[in-house]
Amino acid sequence: MMNIRILLAASALLALVTSAGTLVSAAETNSAAPAVAPAAATTASAVTKEQAVEMALKAHPGKVTKAYEDTKKGKKTWEVKIDGDDGKKWEVYYEIKTGQLVAEEGK
Repeated sequence: MMNIRILLAASALLALVTSAGTLVSAAETNSAAPAVAPAAATTASAVTKEQAVEMALKAHPGKVTKAYEDTKKGKKTWEVKIDGDDGKKWEVYYEIKTGQLVAEEGK
């Protein structure tokens, strides 16, 4: 009877240690995920060309004639050229990283 109790206690202890090892392994995996998340967040906040075009058309309705990557004021930007409904030709620049308006020029 004594041997059965020892055997059961040893089995329970083994199961507990195995579970704890799995939990530690899972915790290590989860702790590694936040280190990756900031890079993903930076990428997620980047603005696509389509989003830049949409923002530019909201600011200056008309017809987009070109949209491409450019550099303005030392920042990588999306340049969106618009033939505006107001009769002006607009060049609107949005920073690719943040989506912030860098410049807009109406001619």
